[in-house]
Amino acid sequence: MPDLGSLGLQIKAHWQRHRPKLSAELERDGALDEAVATAADLTADALARLIQQGMPYDQAWELVREEWAFLPEE
Repeated sequence: MPDLGSLGLQIKAHWQRHRPKLSAELERDGALDEAVATAADLTADALARLIQQGMPYDQAWELVREEWAFLPEE
């Protein structure tokens, strides 16, 4: 089981609240924590790249937060 960290725990709670079918299916397959960890890693990496390129944090966060982590409602 991966260590989800703060971002991962926020993503997992968001998915369970706003994407219950997805999170239930992943949980059933034993893949929820791994999928959450992957989403957190992809989000953090993309955020870091944009900041490194000179984009302000708030603007970078707005661009990447819904890509993998905070998915829209089902």
